[in-house]
Amino acid sequence: MFFEKDAISFHILDVLKVQSKNYRCYNSERNYAALSFRYRADTVLKTETEEHRLGDNTITYVPAHLNYTRIAKLDDLICIHFETPDMHSREPEYFVTRHPEIFAPLFQAIFDCWNEKKPGYRYRCSAYLYKILAECFAENCPEAQSFSRIAPSVEYMNSHFSDPNLSIQLLAKKSFISEVYFRKLFQKEYGTSPKKHLIQLRIQYAADLITSGYYSLKEISAIAGYQDYKYFSVEFKRLLGVSPSEYSYNFLQEPSEENTLRSSNKTNET
Repeated sequence: MFFEKDAISFHILDVLKVQSKNYRCYNSERNYAALSFRYRADTVLKTETEEHRLGDNTITYVPAHLNYTRIAKLDDLICIHFETPDMHSREPEYFVTRHPEIFAPLFQAIFDCWNEKKPGYRYRCSAYLYKILAECFAENCPEAQSFSRIAPSVEYMNSHFSDPNLSIQLLAKKSFISEVYFRKLFQKEYGTSPKKHLIQLRIQYAADLITSGYYSLKEISAIAGYQDYKYFSVEFKRLLGVSPSEYSYNFLQEPSEENTLRSSNKTNET
């Protein structure tokens, strides 16, 4: 089964957008496979043995060397033509995705990338197709659903939290989902909002910088991702219970264990 394979090799031949109404065509023995996402559709694929009805948000795999007729009252889709040595099926496969908010932008992205043909576009299109196949696998294999859909966003947040321009909207795009859906999944998985988690990362980083003793508080504010020192100070006190200046004073004035031992030894020697 195509959508249940956890790995395939492929060579992309073309990516095209199709918009058809009241259309009928016969396809014979094409030597390439096709993977498509139907945004809106009222379509029938007829093979020699079966008839398949395809509607909105249907993802369809059509193997190479298959004779079929496509009858479309309405068919609005993006289709990827590719060669693969890993599949030898003789019937189309399809499913209606529960997550069109993931697949719709992915198919649009690979279409735009292929047709813009900027340097390196084949590598980027291959990356998009791998992402599409990974999402297909995750939705069709129950054991794969334990993997987080927002892992790319969380990874990006953890490595770019100090960027003052980092936004929840940008993080959602990293996982190819809407901002609303990203917030919902993040709350479910981490028990807090992505904004609160981002603030925690920044404040903890700032506290670590303070303990280093190498930077001024305003420098630390900027390094941690805050353009407004007053706002940074408010957030710092809200999370840690003291202001940055109080935290700095308490930590830097507190004698270390080594200094305490030295002081004790001096007292014993005199």
